[in-house]
Amino acid sequence: MIVPLLFAVVSLCSSGEQVVFSCTTTTKKVVSICSSSTLTEDAGYLQYRFGTFSYPSTREHPKNYFLSGTMMYSGGGGAYLKFTNAEYTYAVFTGIGKGWKKEGVVVQKAGKQIAYLQCKGPWTSQLGPDFFDKVKIPTDPQQSDFEIP
Repeated sequence: MIVPLLFAVVSLCSSGEQVVFSCTTTTKKVVSICSSSTLTEDAGYLQYRFGTFSYPSTREHPKNYFLSGTMMYSGGGGAYLKFTNAEYTYAVFTGIGKGWKKEGVVVQKAGKQIAYLQCKGPWTSQLGPDFFDKVKIPTDPQQSDFEIP
């Protein structure tokens, strides 16, 4: 009898936190978005983590630090969470369409993509309109400009 292996998603979140998004990238680095165990429209925190980098550096509510966006595709859709740190803009995204599925992080400087960290293997994500509405993360005014690579 063959028993399927179950792969756990690796994250940078602690055991008392929720994993909002996490995956191992093709460069074998882990990217995670972690939140307090309770996150509502006016309480709790959300934090992006990659290696030793965390944004925001303190545990703050996401409404002043992140922007959200959604996209519609034939046979699917996508969602992203975006933030700007110094001169860099980061967008953590998930997307699915007819015959494709992608997750990862896009990093831009001055509007130009300088990095794309694609997820590989198991991943988890709560990103989407339900999560964004529940937590009241503002909508990205440049939502129509975001494209999944």
